[in-house]
Amino acid sequence: MTMSKKLESKELRTNPLTNFFKKNALIIFFVLSYLIMIISVVIIYFGTIVSMDILFFYISVWSPTISAIIIAGIIGGWSEIKRLLSGFLKWKVGGFWYLAGFFLMIGPLVFALFYLLLGGEAPGNPGLTWGLIFITLINTLINGPLSEEAGWRGFALPRLESKFSALNSSIIMGLIWACWHIPLYFIEPRMPFYIFIILVLVITILMTWAYNNTKGSLIITVIFHFSFNFNGAFITGILGLLPLMVFYIGGSVMIGAYVIVVIIYAGTSKLSRKPNSEMPFDITKRKA
Repeated sequence: MTMSKKLESKELRTNPLTNFFKKNALIIFFVLSYLIMIISVVIIYFGTIVSMDILFFYISVWSPTISAIIIAGIIGGWSEIKRLLSGFLKWKVGGFWYLAGFFLMIGPLVFALFYLLLGGEAPGNPGLTWGLIFITLINTLINGPLSEEAGWRGFALPRLESKFSALNSSIIMGLIWACWHIPLYFIEPRMPFYIFIILVLVITILMTWAYNNTKGSLIITVIFHFSFNFNGAFITGILGLLPLMVFYIGGSVMIGAYVIVVIIYAGTSKLSRKPNSEMPFDITKRKA
C-alpha cells in the first residue's frame, strides 16, 4: 500500500462524518434517494422549461445510483465506489441466469402469442414505427435497469441481507422501491399502484435470488429489471399485444408461480443453495 493510500485509509477511519455515514449508510441511502426523487419531481411538476424537465427527470430516475455513489465515496473513497460498480463486470455467471432473467420477457411474449392465435383481441398500434421501437427500447434499458441497479441491488441489498434473511430483505426492499415510484405518478401515467406494488415485491424476490446466486452480478439484475419493464413498455405498451386486464391476470399467475418455485427450491434465508462464502454479503453479521 502506498503512503497516499495509507493516509486516505487513516483519514476515512478517523473522520467523524465518515463514521456517521458508515453506521447509518442504509438509512441515509434511502432518505437521499427519496429526497432527490421528490425534489426533482416537484421541479418538473411546477416547471415550464422542457429542457429542465428532461434533466430533472433523469436525475430523479438515477437517484438511487447517485445516492449510492455519494455515500460510497464518503465512507470508502474511490475504492468503495469501484467496489460498488464492480457488479457490472460480473458477466461470467452461466447461461442459466441470463435465461432466467429474459424469461420474464419471453414468458409474457409466448403468452401473448397463444392469446392471439386462439382468437384474442389485441389493442394494437397503427402508429408503430421502427424509430419508436428503438427509442422505447433504449429508454426501457436506461430508465430503471441501468439507472437504479447500482443503488438498490449494488448498495442497499447486501447491507439489508447482512441483517435480515434474503426473503425479508426482499420484502423490505420491494416496499421501499415501490413507494419510491409514487412521486412519478404525479407527472406520468402509470399502472394502478395496488397492482404495481405487488409486482415489485415479486420481482424483487426474483432479483435477490439472481443477485445472490451470481456473486452480486448487476448485469443479471439489469436483465431481470429490463425484462420486467419490457412488458409494460412493449407488450401492453407500444406493441399493444395484450389488453391490460388480460396481461395483469396472466402475468400475475406466471410470475407468481415463478417466485413460489424459487422460494421453495432456494429457501428463504439466502434464496440460494450455495455456501455462505459465495454470498455477495456478510452473513456472519446476522443476529442468531
